Amino acid sequence: MAVARRKAAQATNTGHGDGRHDALALLAESHNATAKLSREFERRRKAADTVEKGKLALRICRELDIQAALKREVFYPAALAVLDDDGRRMVDRLLVEHDAIRRLIVKVRNMAADEPTFDASLEVLADQAGRSMEREEAELFPELRHSGLDLQGVGERMASRRTQLSTAPADRSTIRRARKVLGGS
Repeated sequence: MAVARRKAAQATNTGHGDGRHDALALLAESHNATAKLSREFERRRKAADTVEKGKLALRICRELDIQAALKREVFYPAALAVLDDDGRRMVDRLLVEHDAIRRLIVKVRNMAADEPTFDASLEVLADQAGRSMEREEAELFPELRHSGLDLQGVGERMASRRTQLSTAPADRSTIRRARKVLGGS
């Protein structure tokens, strides 16, 4: 996975100062952000109070939600258009993994951070998401790098959608769930 991330970082840092985005670099960057948040949670979970743990958990869930939306709405449909049957099966497996991750996100969001299984639930979520991201970077990214996929065009659409998702106001149900995680009413 480190090789794919280094290549993605190079693609982001070389020749793209004009606002263009490489789809694989954007996803690798998102994967890195998720992994960093997960490591931060693991490092601080024993010493952190429930509010701090809850905030970190919600940040992880939010990053995974945005990442999943980008993949389902933009990246995977574009990838499916250029992949052969083996590549399409790989994307199908990744979609099934995303469904399992989504269920864990819902579980974490419906738990208070002081529940006994909160840390374990978030640890399993981070582990499953990490393995899925590694598989994606190791197996899917190289195939797409050498395909006919317009990585710049897909990257631009993903960057635009990320901005929309990141700046959308939270609705009441999201706020209620966040209060539950943080231990409030």
